Amino acid sequence: MRLTVLATVLGLSVAVSGCTGKTGEYAGQGAGLGAISGAVGGFVTAAIFGGNPVEAAARSAVYGGAAGATAGAISGASADAATKESFEAAQKEKRDRIQAKIGDDAFAGLTALAKCDHASAATNAATAQAASNPDFAIAGLWLEALNYSDQGQEDRARALYPDIIAKDPNIADDTAAEQRRRELADGLSEIRGEYDLPKVCG
Repeated sequence: MRLTVLATVLGLSVAVSGCTGKTGEYAGQGAGLGAISGAVGGFVTAAIFGGNPVEAAARSAVYGGAAGATAGAISGASADAATKESFEAAQKEKRDRIQAKIGDDAFAGLTALAKCDHASAATNAATAQAASNPDFAIAGLWLEALNYSDQGQEDRARALYPDIIAKDPNIADDTAAEQRRRELADGLSEIRGEYDLPKVCG
């Protein structure tokens, strides 16, 4: 994955939103969290199960920026409310699709990880791995690996590679697992920056 492409595409949302520094006019009202949940969840889901991770992540960012710009340009409470409602509906539809693929626990864990809540992410990862649905379990494994990686505990992340190789049909060896983990970690960092969150947890 080309991170420069990811950064460029995600950067469109800043331009669209009129350089507000936030993706979406409603970031302070909860929609910002919903947007980053969709961006991170979409990125990770596409990277693990196939698809275009850059496009999946950017879809929330660009839409959120457009919604913010539109809301800022429209005068009148009713028009503003309609824009907000449309934005939130689109975000919910996206989140629902991602959650159906990776499960509620992995999705919640990715949301927690985006906010640097590593304890919650770890709990969600463990619960997801215990799921009978194999996609949920794989997502939980990657969430655990990404959670360790995000804390600089790369050895603990790599210790999960045998399990990942055994359960993820798209990962054949340690080299592939390492590449995927790095892509996920770099993508998470870029998305955080786009949503005005620290790229690296303090």
